[in-house]
Amino acid sequence: MKAPTTTGPTTTRRGTIGQRAFWPLIVVLATGVFATIPKLATTWFYQRGDTAVQFAPTWFHLGELTRDGVFPAWMDPDTWAGGNYAAEALFGIYDPLNIPVWLAMSAGSDLMTTMFLVKLVFMVLLALGTYLLCREYDVAAWAAASVAVALPFCGFTLFWDAGSWASGLIAFSYTPWVWFVLRRVVHGTANPFWGFVVGALAVTQGNPYGVLALVVVGAALVAEGLVDGHRIGVLKLIGVGACAALLLPLVFLPLLQTSDLTVRSLGALVANTGKLQPVPGDFLQASNPTAVPPIVAITGPMTVPATFLAWFVVPLLPWLRWGDLRARVRSLVGPLAVSVVYLALVLAPSKLWMFRWPLRVTEYLYLGLLVLFARMLSAGLATSRLRARIIGSVVAIGVPAYLAWANNPSALHRLAAGTALVAVLTALALLAARLGALRTLALAGVFIVGTGLSVALQLKSFGENKASRGWHTPSNVAAMNERFDDRTGTVMQFSDFTDLQHAKTLPELTAKWRYFLPGSLYDATDVEAVNHYTGMGLVRFQRSLCMSYDGFTKPCGYRSIFSPPAPSLPPLADLMKVDTIVVGPKQAAAARTTPPSGWTQVTGNDQVQVYRRAQALPWPGSHLSFVPTCVKVSAAANDDVRHEHVDLADTGNGGQAVFAMLGWPGWKATLDGHPVPVGRDTAGLLTVSLPADGYGRLELTYTPPGLTAGLGAGGLGLLGAVALAWFGRRPRLRDDDTDEPATHD
Repeated sequence: MKAPTTTGPTTTRRGTIGQRAFWPLIVVLATGVFATIPKLATTWFYQRGDTAVQFAPTWFHLGELTRDGVFPAWMDPDTWAGGNYAAEALFGIYDPLNIPVWLAMSAGSDLMTTMFLVKLVFMVLLALGTYLLCREYDVAAWAAASVAVALPFCGFTLFWDAGSWASGLIAFSYTPWVWFVLRRVVHGTANPFWGFVVGALAVTQGNPYGVLALVVVGAALVAEGLVDGHRIGVLKLIGVGACAALLLPLVFLPLLQTSDLTVRSLGALVANTGKLQPVPGDFLQASNPTAVPPIVAITGPMTVPATFLAWFVVPLLPWLRWGDLRARVRSLVGPLAVSVVYLALVLAPSKLWMFRWPLRVTEYLYLGLLVLFARMLSAGLATSRLRARIIGSVVAIGVPAYLAWANNPSALHRLAAGTALVAVLTALALLAARLGALRTLALAGVFIVGTGLSVALQLKSFGENKASRGWHTPSNVAAMNERFDDRTGTVMQFSDFTDLQHAKTLPELTAKWRYFLPGSLYDATDVEAVNHYTGMGLVRFQRSLCMSYDGFTKPCGYRSIFSPPAPSLPPLADLMKVDTIVVGPKQAAAARTTPPSGWTQVTGNDQVQVYRRAQALPWPGSHLSFVPTCVKVSAAANDDVRHEHVDLADTGNGGQAVFAMLGWPGWKATLDGHPVPVGRDTAGLLTVSLPADGYGRLELTYTPPGLTAGLGAGGLGLLGAVALAWFGRRPRLRDDDTDEPATHD
């Protein structure tokens, strides 16, 4: 197949379908192939950190809930601290594009394989969106393709978002599409309703960094539109932004109204811990694929090239036609503004309100910079003053390499390999620029193939991201179900293997998963476990079980499970209606306690002890676990994940009923149709205050805090978007009209 010629000003975006599809197809194929390299190089690359023990199993469970007709999945009380999905926000329970993700995860037989395919799709979407965004700024197709393929493989996106933080990857993959559509709204080439749609997706995804991107990009486009004279378009954009912003209460009010009760309280508005906080000098390594910045990461020092951008950006700075940028500055106010704002955020304190760890926004900075770079690259590489430009490239490659070696002399061989690769690729790019009519195709080939080689070298040099927590968990769903079929009823697990989460001890950690599962991984099985990985754990509950955010516990939790949380109450295990207890021998010995009578050991060896309740607790099929002795219960049942009812024959002197689920804000109770107080006990369990001498049906219902306000605001936003769509209609063009200006590729 002959590639389309993309060298002259007579080439326009209107061409044959094959010509217009050539470069997008290259972007999709190259991104897909390069994203497969990490998976082939190391099995666990895409299963680091939160992905392995939070996102993969939770998406699996959300898929099961969706299949059962639960949408949106606000709450699942049977998943305890991990089940408040409305307050967690980052699972994007209102985003319709997440439904296929959840269904795919729950349908797959292997969590690791399905997660890899999901992440590959979003990396491709990120690259394709970047390509379209660049084209919207009149970037030549070959240059747009070159930077679009590079962006998903910048250091933070590849090693952190793709490797660990799946929600961050999805939010970032939306951003170029949001930018692309909103700019077309400003220019009148897209109906405002589509702007609302992409804005709504960014908000409902639930990741605050995606919302931040919507705000920053929107503000940048307002400035660009005003400078460029698109005042009507700016008004449309402001209207679209206001309508999308009206969805914020629906998504984030539960988080804000719940966070003070959780282990991840929002705390101080501004703070500085130094974690994942780059400094300006770290970005000198933006084009060295093997240079590791001296940044404090999750498990210790940074171990991967987290500030890497693309191999070609820094070395080719001396060869760009900077005059093209100056000539087009009015139309490039958007990417300039985005870059400036995100540069300030990258260098900000390590915590600004709910935004922490500034390294997380480097990829958004890089998106803006790559748009600017691609625009200048479209003008071609300069050919004058060769000696000065060659010296500039040598300095741009050599000085950062020296500084990286000076910071870590033991990395000499790795840095030499990365520096040599960049030097050779830069030389090839400069030679390709002199090939006449074939130069753009040759340049794009060098850029894109060079990106793939950089990825391969990085995987050879670093493998997995060891600065993120390693888990190496099992992923075959059927095998896990078979292995843990002795865990019946509600299961509480006591274990802590944090000390094994290091490269040298990972094989030993992997062996532990024959007896235990970490985080939320039981969600991918038929086991109903208390332990979950969550940043929104209820403080009272977590402390009562000495449980950390990742589901690991301390020996004090094993002691407290057999003790009453307050006088006149039964043991916590009874209040939680726990049926099976799994404990590691070391924790059991450290706790200096054994299960009381009524518990039978069904498994016991030097790795694990499993105890099962000998007799069933009252009110099976219901979360009701305790009522005062004077209260008479005639029936109790769990209707669904949001509703529970108890039929009371007599409440006697009244008192507090306790339910085996957490007392999250949003639960409401009525007795015979009249509201009764709802609260939480010292262990965080849901309580209902029963009046004296009452009777009738006690009904419990959960709705997220602020739901009425959220639905009202969201409805107004939708109505506003429909109105904007009506008034923003474009007149039908005559056959001889053209709706797009000619531009060179």
